Amino acid sequence: MGKENSSISKDVAFGFLPASKNDRVFGMWDLILIQVGIGISCITILTGAYTGLIVNAREGLGAMLFGEGFPILLIVPITIYFARYGIDTFIGFRSSFGYLGAKIFYFVFAIITLGYTAVALYMAGEAIVKILSFSNFPSFLTSSTTGVPLFAILLFMIAFVVTFKGPLAIRKFNWIGVPAIAILLVGLLILILAGQGFNKILTLTPAEPYENFSRSFMTALELNVGLGFSWLPYFGQYARLVKSEKAAYKATFFSYGILVNIAVVLGALTTLVVGTQNPTQWMLTIAGTWFGLLGLVLLTLGNLTAAIFLMYSQVISLKTIFPKSSWLVAMSTTIPTIFLILSSTFYNAFNSFITVIAYIMSIAGGIVIADFFFVKKQKISLYDLYNTKGKYRYWHGVNPSAITSIIMGTIVYWGLYNPLLDHASGLFQYISAGIPAYFASLITYFISAKYIFAYSVDKEIGKTVVEPVQKQVDIV
Repeated sequence: MGKENSSISKDVAFGFLPASKNDRVFGMWDLILIQVGIGISCITILTGAYTGLIVNAREGLGAMLFGEGFPILLIVPITIYFARYGIDTFIGFRSSFGYLGAKIFYFVFAIITLGYTAVALYMAGEAIVKILSFSNFPSFLTSSTTGVPLFAILLFMIAFVVTFKGPLAIRKFNWIGVPAIAILLVGLLILILAGQGFNKILTLTPAEPYENFSRSFMTALELNVGLGFSWLPYFGQYARLVKSEKAAYKATFFSYGILVNIAVVLGALTTLVVGTQNPTQWMLTIAGTWFGLLGLVLLTLGNLTAAIFLMYSQVISLKTIFPKSSWLVAMSTTIPTIFLILSSTFYNAFNSFITVIAYIMSIAGGIVIADFFFVKKQKISLYDLYNTKGKYRYWHGVNPSAITSIIMGTIVYWGLYNPLLDHASGLFQYISAGIPAYFASLITYFISAKYIFAYSVDKEIGKTVVEPVQKQVDIV
């Protein structure tokens, strides 16, 4: 890496400005490591674990590989948008949602990120308690009701400090955390295959299947569809710092679309073997005491790394929405995570959480893809993205076409599946819900933006408008 790229300017790393050429410090492998660090953690492991509870290995492989990979294929092109202009997710989303609409969507994203961060930290807290239970520590520290929340909060504080120092500190930390979780997953995979054999694993039956094959398979598929679409709002925070559009696109596809699936598959296979979806119990059952303890240490490091990446994504996006807020104030928005790790209630509801995300992000994915590629045909005014009185104001700051698409997508999704009650329609067992909702919102947005709420910005032709960065600073 050249000297000129050895650091990121403060207003880019800790603020809202688009990344200039000198700020593009990440290559393809840097972005892969970061995104794998986010992805290969509790989020994917638990998705795989819940998959392994309801379907066998053969069915699970199909549900996981297609369910996680196909949504990525549908939404990964939007990475080009963020990398081309060096902009954060929620600056970019102004063109489709409007200035106020992008702010509203940010708060939805922040709630999801708080949930993801809480799950990562709670699992890490569980791992530490398991480790301490082998020594003569006070019961206060080894109890799941007191020890797990305590250590989860301590890990939150560590993540807070690392994130506060910005992306360069995070980049250094990922060279520890990402290899840790990778070693853990490879080790578990070897132990499972060596101890059970793949053919035997294929004969294992799930512990909690639904009443019929279609219901079990489509529910497993929906869990993984939720995981695939869930990465959408995380594309921009790091893709904007990548040296080329091609590198950003390839890194995002390989990390979220392919490599992350390793953790999902492992989670499902391990659940089938052990009979529980709790990763902290897998280590000792499969690897024995000493290797199991090492696995718990690696699990802790991996989830801490994921929490750091998630925190930065939330905080940098808030800075783009409210650029006058200080970095410390923006960091303080991560504090509500603590309330979600005080008990196991939220952690145990992960399967419902991920399907709610499938509902939200499948619709959002259809909207942003339709807007950038099919309506505006990649013709974006960078000046107006930052000028909150500009052409992306639409109707009082909200794009009516986005609202229409959200309504249509909601009707389609909830008509097929209720993620809170886990109630499925008959049609759900054939087409699932997240992918139909994506196409419903995409088609609705295109028709609405072109023929119903047709604003002048959706009809413009010509070259993309890119103004100097300083001009943007003056108008935000």
